[in-house]
Amino acid sequence: MTAVLFLFLQHAALGLLAMLPFVPARAGATFFKFCSATAVFMSAAGFGLLWRRFGWQGGPGAPGAGSYPLVAALALVVLACGVLYNRAEHFGWQRARLPLLAAALLAGAAQLVATARPGPGALIFATDLTSAWLLGASVAAMVLGHFYLVVLDLPITALRRLTVLLVVGLGLRAAVVAAAMLGPWQAGLDEAASVAGGVFSPDGIFVWMRLLFGLAGPLALIGFIWKTVEIRSTQSATGILYVQLFLVMAGELLAKYLRLAAGMPL
Repeated sequence: MTAVLFLFLQHAALGLLAMLPFVPARAGATFFKFCSATAVFMSAAGFGLLWRRFGWQGGPGAPGAGSYPLVAALALVVLACGVLYNRAEHFGWQRARLPLLAAALLAGAAQLVATARPGPGALIFATDLTSAWLLGASVAAMVLGHFYLVVLDLPITALRRLTVLLVVGLGLRAAVVAAAMLGPWQAGLDEAASVAGGVFSPDGIFVWMRLLFGLAGPLALIGFIWKTVEIRSTQSATGILYVQLFLVMAGELLAKYLRLAAGMPL
C-alpha cells in the first residue's frame, strides 16, 4: 500500500506543478503559492511514506525495483525544488522560480522513467505520464475556479485553457488504458492473462470500478464543465470540477493498486 500511495501522491504533485506554466500571472501570487504548497505537501507525504517503509535500500514491493535508490533520490529532488520554488518570492529569488520549476519537472520525468523499468517500460511510462497529467489538470482547474471569486478580472481563458488540458488528459488516459487492456493480446505479452483474469474473474469488480470512476464518470462530466466555462458560470464549473476531481482521484488510486498488486498498468 505504501508504493500505491507514493505513486499516487508523486504523480498528483508532479502534474500540479506541470500545470502552473499554463496559468497566467493575473491569477495572482497566492494561486501559485497555494498550488505549489499543495504539490510540496503531497510530495513530502509520499516521500515520507516511502522512507519509512523502504529507507534508501528498498526491498520487496519498492517502486522501481532495482532502480529504487534512484527513484527515492529523484523524489527528494522534486520535493526540494518544489519547496524552493514556493519560497522563491519570499527570499527575493524571482528569477530562479522558472529554473526551479523546470528542475522539479525534469526530476519528476526522470522518476517516471525510473519507475517504468520493471515490465513493459514504454506502456508503464505512458500510464504514469498520463496519470500525472490528468491528476494535475483536475486539481489545477478546480483550484483556479475558486480564484474567480478572489481575482475578479481574471480572464475566462485561464479556466478554458485548463479545461482543454483536462479534456486532452482524459483522452490520452483513456487511450493508454485501452492499449493496456487490448495491446497484450496482440503483442503476446505475459500480462494478457492477468488482464483477462482481472476483468472476468470475481475480483474484476476493481477493474470495472477503475474504468467507471476514473474514465467513464469524468468523461460524462466534460460536456457540463465545458458548457459552464463557455457561459462564464465559474461557480457552477467549480462545483462540477469538485466531482470530477473526486472521480479522477478514486480512479487513479485504483489504477495504482491494480498496477502494483495485479501487474495491470491501468
